[in-house]
Amino acid sequence: MLRRTIAVLAALTLAGGVAACSSSDESADDTAVSTSTGDWPRTVSTERGDITIEQQPERIVSTSVTLTGSLLALDAPLAGTAAQPPSTVTDDRGLFTQWADVATDRNLDVLYQGQPNVEAITAAEPDLIFVSASGADSALDQYDVLSKIAPVVVVRYDDKSWEETTEQVAAAIGAEQQADDLLASFDDKIDKAKEALGPEVLSSANPVNTLTYNSPKESKIFTAESAQGELLARLGLTTAELPAEIAAAGPGGAMGKRSDIVSVAQENLSRALPGNTTFVIAAEDDAAERLLSDATLRETPSVVAGHVYALGTTSFRLDYYSASDMIDRVVDVLT
Repeated sequence: MLRRTIAVLAALTLAGGVAACSSSDESADDTAVSTSTGDWPRTVSTERGDITIEQQPERIVSTSVTLTGSLLALDAPLAGTAAQPPSTVTDDRGLFTQWADVATDRNLDVLYQGQPNVEAITAAEPDLIFVSASGADSALDQYDVLSKIAPVVVVRYDDKSWEETTEQVAAAIGAEQQADDLLASFDDKIDKAKEALGPEVLSSANPVNTLTYNSPKESKIFTAESAQGELLARLGLTTAELPAEIAAAGPGGAMGKRSDIVSVAQENLSRALPGNTTFVIAAEDDAAERLLSDATLRETPSVVAGHVYALGTTSFRLDYYSASDMIDRVVDVLT
């Protein structure tokens, strides 16, 4: 609970400017933000500075398909969302498969796929907009335009767990109690999974590698700072340390500056898989079999031991829904 309290306090600040202008302590108390009672307005600290949200939002637009999962889990009043071009990890509307059915049941509108469509966002008449600070689903370049439509909450999710992301989102929309209940239920699932794995399994499996396997193109190694790495750590699984020169390469491409992903060319991939176990994310069993049969990786510890496992297509972007699926998959393959 301490971690949650710190995250919420970091996300919300007292409406100090208003309080400073008050003539008495009583009036200052009236204008202070209280995350426990859901008082409004509230001032939210974001990646682009503090913003004031005058009242609890009723029409939220998410320009980040990653953040949409957290908003759905909190039962937020979503008026529309961005989506990705359809792929193996989405439904035909471009929504992640782990929560696509939930979105459909709630009649969530897809405003656009891929690049931000300001006209579609405007037409949704949002009173709050969420933007990711990095990643392929970031609309940060459109911040100035979007902020003229509604207050914009910029959330960086690549340096925190999905739980911390959910708490930050909840603090902005007045859903702190929903977040507490959701995460308490998830904590219980973690405890049961760790007990099912047991010390013997964990000792044999550690340390672990986690990647998207894209041979012969560059593969992406997910570090201990990734959402996947942090979730595995909670299960008792330690991410193997990369050689310094490989770790320094960063994510590459258009993914921006981030610490959770490292791009690795095929010729360096064997050195980037030093762990005893390899988890292939955003993939099914055929990808694990392909990695096991890759001649360039035949001497890596996990391939020698045959400890290479796919964690399913939903494991690429973690939120409440996909993290729950990933836990089930880890327990299933290791026990």
